Amino acid sequence: MAKPEVFKRIDIQHRKDGLEDGGTYIKPFVTIKNSESMAGGVNFLKKVSIPWDLTCDEIIFCHEGNFRLICDGEAYNLCPGDMMFVPKGNHISYETDDECSIFYAAYPVNWKQLAGLKEVPGIDPEDM
Repeated sequence: MAKPEVFKRIDIQHRKDGLEDGGTYIKPFVTIKNSESMAGGVNFLKKVSIPWDLTCDEIIFCHEGNFRLICDGEAYNLCPGDMMFVPKGNHISYETDDECSIFYAAYPVNWKQLAGLKEVPGIDPEDM
């Protein structure tokens, strides 16, 4: 049986601190390497709009700053402590006018492989 794992924000804080305007950094902590069912991680965004076709169900929790998700022309705004569910199949944009940090949980865990993705904006190649 697998053991619980602890992930420390301090280990990736330098990536948030180094973000330039228009930047994003995604650190997937839960992947096919350590889970058979779900994925999850942290996303730092700074003055950016990233269009995306969502190929998995996703839960988003806004940790800090103000996050906006655009879906079908409608804006969904999250403040720290807010969360939302986004069903797969939607064409969306992840946005912020300043900087924000969000946590995401995604299902299924192998969403990137199922979609045939070789890269995702903000995810380091070794985390794909």
